Amino acid sequence: MSGTRILALTTRIMRQIVRDRRTLALVFLVPLLVMSVLYVVLTGSSGAVPRLALVRPTGTGSEALNLLIDRLLPPASRLKTMTIAADEVESVLNKGEADAALIFPTDLAAQLAHGEHPRLQLVLEGSDPTVAAAMRESVTALVRQLDVALVQAQSQRGQGQQGPVPAVNVPATSVLTLATPRYLHGGPDYTFNDALAPVFIGVFSFFFVFLLTSVAFLRERSQGTIERVLASPLRRGELVMGYVCGFTLFALVQAVVVLLFVIFVLRVHYQGNLGLVFLVAILLTVSGVNLGIFLSTFAQNEFQIIQFIPLVFGLQVLLSGIFWPVAQLPAWLQPVSYLLPLTYANEALRDVMLKGSDFAQIAPQLAALLVFMLLMIGLSAVTVRRQVA
Repeated sequence: MSGTRILALTTRIMRQIVRDRRTLALVFLVPLLVMSVLYVVLTGSSGAVPRLALVRPTGTGSEALNLLIDRLLPPASRLKTMTIAADEVESVLNKGEADAALIFPTDLAAQLAHGEHPRLQLVLEGSDPTVAAAMRESVTALVRQLDVALVQAQSQRGQGQQGPVPAVNVPATSVLTLATPRYLHGGPDYTFNDALAPVFIGVFSFFFVFLLTSVAFLRERSQGTIERVLASPLRRGELVMGYVCGFTLFALVQAVVVLLFVIFVLRVHYQGNLGLVFLVAILLTVSGVNLGIFLSTFAQNEFQIIQFIPLVFGLQVLLSGIFWPVAQLPAWLQPVSYLLPLTYANEALRDVMLKGSDFAQIAPQLAALLVFMLLMIGLSAVTVRRQVA
């Protein structure tokens, strides 16, 4: 083994990389950019505080009960609460203003006075099983504390002591009953995997088709295939549409395979129309195809294509609401999130699969994906014309 020959080869490789400024930028600057964004997201994102809507008792004697409820509620840093009317429950939960609603009987004080066991109703938004489980646990603990306080008040009255809580004419064992929670979306069988499945349908559909298209088109260009095709009677416009349609066909097949695997093999729970899920996947994969064609213009080899992944894929994973809701990101990063197609795809896929949303409800996300797709088609067409000019 010759150290001289090894040194000569090492020197040649180092000179080749140093002369390639684009590779240097992708190797050193892009990781710093992605790590900086990750640091800002981790340190600047506001933590998600559970939100509970209360439908309070309003009948005679309810003032003291409401004071007791307020006294037992956790601090705002652990649980945010709001008071709503009974007919606002579904609207508030659907809008995302609260994660759950606890409904007290209007005549709670009267039921207690007559020796009844009032039933409280918990309604969970349910699209995030982790949040739903945490809210169910918190509300169960709150109702248990309220029950204990009412029983203690009855015991004090039996000893001749007076308190601010209305009289409770029941044995001093248990007063309140929490009915089986009702889920607005999802259900008790939904798991964390069910909540992540819609996101990963979009992520994998977009990522792999982008990688396939960019590498394949770069190879077509570097091997001179485009120039040889132009020697035929094929027009440039036909060449553009041929490449776009060819890659898009495989992208659509991939979207179908991913969707069918998630639903029928992994058996992920879902509520909405699978046709809408496929429509979102179509818009996203076609965008990925044309984005791959466009970015392949700026790469000289497959190595540079791979280096685009942290820039194209990493930033979207961090900023598109996969792990942190966009509303919790730092304010100056939120506009960037709304420029990314995965943000709209994630919202639409979650709304359809977890909430059962229809076409009208996800129309804004579909419109945003359509605009991005058309923009990418235009840019890729310009790219191909530039390559064959």
